[in-house]
Amino acid sequence: MSVISSLSKRGQYSTVSKISEVPPTEGLILYLDSSDEASYDGGPTTNYFKHTDGTFDVNGTGTFQRIRSGSYGGYVIKPTDVVYRYELGVQGCHYHGNTITSTLLGLNNTVNFGFDYYISTGTSIIDDFLADIEGNVNFVQAQNGGNAIGVWQRKDLSTVVTSTGSTVNPYLYPGGCGPSANQRLAANGFILYKNPQFEVLNYPSRFVYGPNGQFNTRSNGNIWKDLSGRGNDFTIQGNITWNKDTGFSNFTGNSTGNGNKIFRSNFPQNLKTSQLGQGYTVVVVARSTGFAGWRKLIGNSDGENYIDLYQNSSSPYAYTTESSDTLYVDGVQVNNNSYVMYNSGFHCYAATSLNVGGLVNPSVPLTIGNEPNGSPTGTNAYPWVGDIAVVLMYERVLTASEIKQISNLYKDKYGY
Repeated sequence: MSVISSLSKRGQYSTVSKISEVPPTEGLILYLDSSDEASYDGGPTTNYFKHTDGTFDVNGTGTFQRIRSGSYGGYVIKPTDVVYRYELGVQGCHYHGNTITSTLLGLNNTVNFGFDYYISTGTSIIDDFLADIEGNVNFVQAQNGGNAIGVWQRKDLSTVVTSTGSTVNPYLYPGGCGPSANQRLAANGFILYKNPQFEVLNYPSRFVYGPNGQFNTRSNGNIWKDLSGRGNDFTIQGNITWNKDTGFSNFTGNSTGNGNKIFRSNFPQNLKTSQLGQGYTVVVVARSTGFAGWRKLIGNSDGENYIDLYQNSSSPYAYTTESSDTLYVDGVQVNNNSYVMYNSGFHCYAATSLNVGGLVNPSVPLTIGNEPNGSPTGTNAYPWVGDIAVVLMYERVLTASEIKQISNLYKDKYGY
């Protein structure tokens, strides 16, 4: 399922280390993970080379075919691979790929176009041209360069964005471009390109918040993406900061304006009893680094139709608002207002609710790290001081063993 779909082309950033180590999935309606690359866009793991079934946005001479199985040069194509086959022999201009707006990549940033390739056994190269990056960059191209034929090879092209006036173009380009009879990679045979990826290498971090038009930012509205498959993505507002090891922070900024928060205006669930009428569970992996009055991890302010995790207003203790809630810290049940959160490092906080109130959906936003006084643009009411790394929500009450399982899942990464 999508929760573990990114485990991971860059596994060092994955939250979990084994496919078997995933949160319980029954009733899961929200899964936000700040260290899982599938839960946000932007940064150097974004692949700007658009994968297709073989027909690209920009197509020159010849055709590519995406292949999904087979063994070539001792390598068996995996279901997760993206492999394109190009039949050699035709003359012409062989560029195939897509364009990326330069401003999206950022002036003076370094970009890299990498792929594995395989040239069929017996092929004799005529025009040694495999790929290039052109447009608003310092032009670079890839050649086979005398490498052995009939075995897999690797190429990585790196260059710098030199202008923001137009586009940058990563092209698979087997044989270059021109009118002569020699303008082809070879007279026969084929070439395979495996997992082509075009990315930016020098983002300040793998998530950078900023206005949509600003360099090194998301271009789709600053979304923390829900991995549950239920589409409950959250909007990031204000000067929220991000770190791959500690998650999101700086919820206290801009306290007299619209506020720094992560919110979803329309959360189509009753946040006490759920649409299933079975109660709710909320889990947050976070740490408190400051205390002064109420500090909210997650919740809203819509009467009885919410489930909240707080730091208390009078003491830095973990707190939930209803008598029907059960509170857990690191998978162990604790008494409400008994566990000190402030300066205790990261912990896994969970609350379950058996409230049997009416099935009424909330009319104000569900927020992470704040409470927006009844509207998405409301001023900060209870900004969290610290970091929030993971948020999960279930439309049922998890068992104690399931909550312990979730706690153990993140224990090694966050050190509690």
